[in-house]
Amino acid sequence: MAAPSPTASQRTTTTAWWTLLALAAAHSAVDCCSGIWPVFKTLAQLDIVAAGLIATIGSMTGNGLQIVFGLLADRGWRKRLIVAGAAVAGAVTFAPWAVRSYPIMGALVLATNVGSAAFHPSATGAAASLSRRRVGFMIALFLSGGYLGYALSQFLFSAVYESAHGLTPVIALLPLAMAAVVAVGMPATAQVRRQGGVEWRTLRGHLGSLAPLFAVQTLAGAVNISLVFLLPDLLVSRDAAPWIVRGGGHFALIAGGGLSLVPAGYASDRWSARRMLVFANLTTALALGVLLLRDGTSTLDLLVVTAVDAFNGINNIAAVAEGNRLLPGQASAVSALLMGLPWCIAALGPVVAGVLADPSRGGTPAGALGWFMLLMPLGLAAALRVRSRTA
Repeated sequence: MAAPSPTASQRTTTTAWWTLLALAAAHSAVDCCSGIWPVFKTLAQLDIVAAGLIATIGSMTGNGLQIVFGLLADRGWRKRLIVAGAAVAGAVTFAPWAVRSYPIMGALVLATNVGSAAFHPSATGAAASLSRRRVGFMIALFLSGGYLGYALSQFLFSAVYESAHGLTPVIALLPLAMAAVVAVGMPATAQVRRQGGVEWRTLRGHLGSLAPLFAVQTLAGAVNISLVFLLPDLLVSRDAAPWIVRGGGHFALIAGGGLSLVPAGYASDRWSARRMLVFANLTTALALGVLLLRDGTSTLDLLVVTAVDAFNGINNIAAVAEGNRLLPGQASAVSALLMGLPWCIAALGPVVAGVLADPSRGGTPAGALGWFMLLMPLGLAAALRVRSRTA
């Protein structure tokens, strides 16, 4: 007796899971390049203020464009933006070829940030649109791919860089390959085309609900971006082992955020965003305080680093899932509004952190990050203003 053929619903479900897998893998490849600049500036002994300025300009420009890319994605450009963004995300891997020119290195970092900005809201919106009932869970699985690539980025880059400085562009083949996979394999379905202006009117009508989520994302993002930027220098100042400086600390930090993704996604589908955001900001402040009060760095201290991003990462899932729940028909635009624009403002963190940590001005990495801890009470206050789900 012949086996029954799969139903249309089963085929749709299978396609959705394969699409999610491809998106998560592409996210991993893109973010494998996004985490390179902080460790490269330490390995190449670049000027910390100039490196911070490059990071800030690139991140602010790229993340500022996310809202534009998000709106374009919801108008039918989603797949093309995912492919194009992934294709150019590896530009920063050419930075060792231009180590004597800060303008060229800045242009490479900018290209990577713009590619990342085109990819993230488009792909996040695609992942969120795969299920109406499991928005938080789908976003969490998609983001887990990015966390994996971001966590391994400095390990991979440091290994290639220490082997041969000129070979680092081979890392760019990863996002290029995934761009080809998405171009060939991702179905061009659910490409919603809207009339111009509809999204802006809808977004304006929900500003009261979105504003606290935006504030939490901005403040949490500033703390996170600054910590990622200064972590190699903090570890060097505490005489950490070379493997910790060259990627071990970064891996522990980002792995923490990755570990919290699925639990946070599941919880965001069951509990209120306000409860989760209050919890996230309280625990992040506690873990970061413990990290900065330490004098040395041991392998055990990596657990504290892991805890910082595990708690801080809850903010991203809870805020983006709640935004998609408020505006389910505009997944990419909401993802851009609650990730791109907050990270654009938060991108001021590296240049401020670079100035505060500049040794010529008497600064230290721990002292600079101590100033950023003052943002945590503001994040808690914003979290308390998030409306309850029943309201």
